[in-house]
Amino acid sequence: MKYIGAFLAAILVMLPAAGAFAAHPSTIGEAESSTASDLIVVKKPETTNSATTKTTYGVTGTGKNGVSVAYYRYDNGVYTAILNSEGAASRTKIGAAGVFYKQMSLTEGHNKFAVRAEYNGYSQVVYFDINLLKKEVLDNVNSFTYDVQSIFTGWI
Repeated sequence: MKYIGAFLAAILVMLPAAGAFAAHPSTIGEAESSTASDLIVVKKPETTNSATTKTTYGVTGTGKNGVSVAYYRYDNGVYTAILNSEGAASRTKIGAAGVFYKQMSLTEGHNKFAVRAEYNGYSQVVYFDINLLKKEVLDNVNSFTYDVQSIFTGWI
């Protein structure tokens, strides 16, 4: 009888955690509305539009303990869940430290992502774009800045 009680207690402990991960859909639309605004705060990227020359980008944020976070990439009019190495949807459950992190791979040009948080039936979606620049573009910008500075050297 002791074993049955322990088994049932273990099942009751595991069910909420499994439910938190099962709730995220495999796709979301471009304008899915949030039912909460305080589940997570995306810290990086700092703005909804960012640019980089690196092929990977670490998305970081903070949130409430127990919040489940899922990651999506835009493709053909819909945001599709990013898969992990096992082929399952990549998700994070925020722990006591209150942080989440996901390394996103980028393709050249415009990359659109969404981070979806869910907790106790409430959801929050944060959309952002990361533009992967060619190294030559950054070199041209830096060269232009240097040229403009050299024009004014000695005037000030």
